Amino acid sequence: MSKLQRDVLLLQKKPMLRNTIIVLTICFTLVSCDLFSTRTPETPDLGTTFIWTPAATPATLFDNITGTIVAVDASNYARCFISLQDTVAPGVTPTTYTFIPRAGLDQSSRSIFDTWTVQSEQNFLTKLRASLVNNPKTIITITNKSIDQSNATTARISADYQIVLPLPSNSTLPGSISGSLIFQLVLVTTPEGTKEWRIASWTDFALPAGKSISDLKIQLAS
Repeated sequence: MSKLQRDVLLLQKKPMLRNTIIVLTICFTLVSCDLFSTRTPETPDLGTTFIWTPAATPATLFDNITGTIVAVDASNYARCFISLQDTVAPGVTPTTYTFIPRAGLDQSSRSIFDTWTVQSEQNFLTKLRASLVNNPKTIITITNKSIDQSNATTARISADYQIVLPLPSNSTLPGSISGSLIFQLVLVTTPEGTKEWRIASWTDFALPAGKSISDLKIQLAS
């Protein structure tokens, strides 16, 4: 091969060599930036799978409200309370929902519940869900439950409760709350024309130590 032929061949190889170096440099840069590494995706919140059961009995209503708290289902949770669209039999009271917090709160905390409504309850559970891990399930322990139905249109449920919350590591919420409750129930006619039980009032009691659901509602209302 003549010197002229060798020079031509070398000139032909130089662009190919330069392109190869550029490609190798780009690949090395991408690898060093960890762009090709596998990352664990964050689990999306898939929503709730709670299935509402028409509250034809006080016991069914109690199962509904505890089930919605376990599933942290704000929409169905709100259905457990009497609404302005429901109608009650003549003489049945109360006809609007009230929450009575635990004793011992300061005036500022207690005043939060002066205008507490069913919408406030729904907002509370919505904010609670947003404060928990994705796809949360709380753990509820109910003891000493008693159901007293004195007539066809009113009933009373009392029980002790403990709720354990699945919190992220940076949460400022309590890991569990406990106390006692009294639900005053009324039988209503819903806008769909069905007869169902609803919570007309909720009275909360704290245990000697620890926080109750009143404290959790106050913290999430701020």
